[in-house]
Amino acid sequence: MQIKELRDLTVSAVVLALAFGIALSGGLKAFGQPASLLRVAGMAFAAVSTSFILHELAHRLIARNSGYFAEYAMWPAGLMIALGSSLLGFIFAAPGAVVIRHNPGVFTTPEQHRRNIGMISIAGPATNIILALVFMVLNIAHPALLFYLGAFINTWLAIFNLLPFGPLDGAKIFWWSKTAWGAAIGAAGLLYLAQGYLF
Repeated sequence: MQIKELRDLTVSAVVLALAFGIALSGGLKAFGQPASLLRVAGMAFAAVSTSFILHELAHRLIARNSGYFAEYAMWPAGLMIALGSSLLGFIFAAPGAVVIRHNPGVFTTPEQHRRNIGMISIAGPATNIILALVFMVLNIAHPALLFYLGAFINTWLAIFNLLPFGPLDGAKIFWWSKTAWGAAIGAAGLLYLAQGYLF
């Protein structure tokens, strides 16, 4: 991993964790209780470190295994939007993305390319769904803020990224396979409902 890519991942994770900490602490009201904000932001950082970073690395791994050039690059404007929205008590996160470029030495048919892009795109949300399940089980066995946030953040990231619009993963998955998209969004939705019931 190049230094620039490592820097972009680290900065994105820190800013995203701070945004989640602010939003989950009530937005602007969070600054009235700095100790609580720091505690929630710290826990959010631990959860984001697994959810966001592993999401992006999953994209990167599948892309590279499929013969594409792939590297994470942060989007500074998206990070500012995440921080700005967190002040209002919610998160709109577009911190960056894994940039994928076709390797001229690897030939793929249009059908293969569409399948590859679909598989690369679904890898991130699938990782979040698996992590959300793990954190849910841990929270049931031993309730803790860290496990609750891990389940919540991973579920939120899965649902958000599966929206079938614009540059989000969901649009590429939907373009490749509506069945795969339906299964993924269905699983993420069930996790969200289960957390509301269990937690």
